[in-house]
Amino acid sequence: MSAIFTQWKNPLDSLIRAPGGKRIEDALRQADANLDQIRAPCLADVDLQLDEMERLTNESGAATDDEIKLDIYRRANDIHAVAGVFGLADMSAAAFCLCELMDRLRTQGAWSKPAIDVHLSSMRLLRHPSFEDRSGVVEGLRRLTEKVAPMGAAG
Repeated sequence: MSAIFTQWKNPLDSLIRAPGGKRIEDALRQADANLDQIRAPCLADVDLQLDEMERLTNESGAATDDEIKLDIYRRANDIHAVAGVFGLADMSAAAFCLCELMDRLRTQGAWSKPAIDVHLSSMRLLRHPSFEDRSGVVEGLRRLTEKVAPMGAAG
């Protein structure tokens, strides 16, 4: 059996290497400007995702099925990516912790509304740069996830 490898051309590479092409600093500056243009609508979508996860959690009561857990996981994963793109590293890490929690709860056949609520509240705080005392928030979420749904526990 043989493999076929295709080398894709990177348009930025062509622009940088072409005589009179864009300088790396200019390309990065333009990329930042492009991100600034979509920042507000993307973060507004993050807020909507947080609202929807809160609604799902509240409607689930004391227990829920795997589809709801998977839906919350996917939404948290989307927030993880978007927050990372816009430099909200702590919020991105908190969203990742929620993904971990949802994965563990799903695997164990368990549910913990209070733990999910803490994650969502933390993500709302970390979403805003004006919240300055971030120390320990993500680590606290990691410890909470381990306590509520320890790795390897089966339901």
